[in-house]
Amino acid sequence: MVTALVMAGGKGTRMNTSWGSPRENTRENPLEKPLVKVAGKFLVDYVLENLCSAKKVDNIVVATSPHTPQTKNYLMDAGYDVIETPGNGYLEDLGFLLSYFEAETREEILLTIAADLPLVTGSTIDYIISEYQKSAKPAMSVVVPLEIFKRYHLEPSVVWEGIVPSGVNILRSINKIQDEEVLEVPKIELALNINSCQDIKVLERFLVIK
Repeated sequence: MVTALVMAGGKGTRMNTSWGSPRENTRENPLEKPLVKVAGKFLVDYVLENLCSAKKVDNIVVATSPHTPQTKNYLMDAGYDVIETPGNGYLEDLGFLLSYFEAETREEILLTIAADLPLVTGSTIDYIISEYQKSAKPAMSVVVPLEIFKRYHLEPSVVWEGIVPSGVNILRSINKIQDEEVLEVPKIELALNINSCQDIKVLERFLVIK
C-alpha cells in the first residue's frame, strides 16, 4: 500500500518574511503557508487534489503541527486524516511520523510531499512511484536539475552537485536510515515550491496556461 504523506506543519518563515510586515492571522488572510490562497484555492488543496488523481496512491494523510492549527482544523473539517507532529523541524517530524506508522504495524510505502508543491500532477506522482517500484532500494529521493531553476528564475533552497531536492521522497514506514535511490526529474512542477511572492507569480502563470 502506498500512503501519500503531505507535510503541512512548517512555520513558513521565508514566506512571511517575503511579504514584509506580519498580517492578521485569519482563515481569509492566513500566515500558515498551506492556507495561502492562489487563484481562489489554498495551496494544500492543489496538492491534495493532485494526489487524489494519482492511480498509485492508496491513502492520503496530512501531517500538521502546532504551527499550523488552522490547517489542521480546515483539513479535518474536509474529512482528511490528520496527524499532528511536534513541529520541531522537518527531519524530527518525519522521524515522529515514521515511528507512528511503525508502532501501528502499518507496513507501508510512504510518499512524502511538501504542502507547497501545488503543480505536481497525479501522473507525475504515478511515474515516481513506478520508478520506485523498479528500484531495489527501500527509499527514493526525487531531485530536479539546477538548470530548471535557472530557466524559470527560481531560487533553490539547497543545491548539491547541480541538483536540488524537490520535496518529494519515498521510504518505508520504519524509523531508521534507509538506503535511497536518487531519481532526477527535470520538471518545473517539482521545482516550484512556494516560498515567496515571486514563486506565487510563477505559479499563477502556470495555472493560467493549464
